[in-house]
Amino acid sequence: MPVNVLFCEGGPGSPDVRVLSKLLSGRCGQIRPEGGKYGMGNCIKAHREALGQGLVLGLLDGDFRSAPDGPKGEPLVWMASDNTRLGWRWERKEIENYLIDPAIVAKALGDRAPEPARYQQALEVARDKIALYQAARTALSAERPRFKPLSSSFGPERGKSKYRFPDDLTETGCRAGIEASVADHRATQLVDLDAVVERFDALRPEFQPGGRRYEHFLCYFAGKDLAQAAEDDLKELGFQGGNAFLAKVIQEIARSSDDIGTWLPEWAALQVAVTDPSLAA
Repeated sequence: MPVNVLFCEGGPGSPDVRVLSKLLSGRCGQIRPEGGKYGMGNCIKAHREALGQGLVLGLLDGDFRSAPDGPKGEPLVWMASDNTRLGWRWERKEIENYLIDPAIVAKALGDRAPEPARYQQALEVARDKIALYQAARTALSAERPRFKPLSSSFGPERGKSKYRFPDDLTETGCRAGIEASVADHRATQLVDLDAVVERFDALRPEFQPGGRRYEHFLCYFAGKDLAQAAEDDLKELGFQGGNAFLAKVIQEIARSSDDIGTWLPEWAALQVAVTDPSLAA
């Protein structure tokens, strides 16, 4: 018996629900966007009580994890504090990490996909631009109180979505962004600036050449940040920028006649998971 209701992050029409609707079509019941991750666990439990059964689960972003293992190509199990299963987490930071993956781009865009070597180069240049910023975001994420989020992004708001991305991606800029974020948050929450800075310094090697997160940047760097940092290269490749590129990939995923679960091992694993009642117990 498949999952009856699968909650996901984002709102109606978000990349999350659009990709999942395609990926899991015919394999589970409803896919329901729930907005942010906070409170999703309680929402799942409430729906289980109302429906009288446990086949209501959720799917969260992978987020910036404190000490991740290497990627395994499968979603991570999401457990409540009482050891009941609430669903899964994407292995990667967020849905955009999949949308920029060269394998997905090639399948979705077909003969309109950018030349593979040139596109890989653009991703690697973006990786190097934002490496320290990703360490800063991970440090902020690790140190924020769970009951009120400490924003892990900083910088000017950009585009219609007001996505925050800094102008200065250097170490100096990241340190300034950490200080500003903690100072803003301290109006209502106590955050130890020294602890965040120490975490940033400890994490930096992982996000630089030779580091595990640098090596697996498509998993551990934020996909939206990579797309933003690759803006100029994507324009040279014939797209209108990072957001337009992501929108185009989503559009073509929706139009594809393929079973897109065949495009990535993690997508195939999620398809199996939502149809296996033992994983929904």
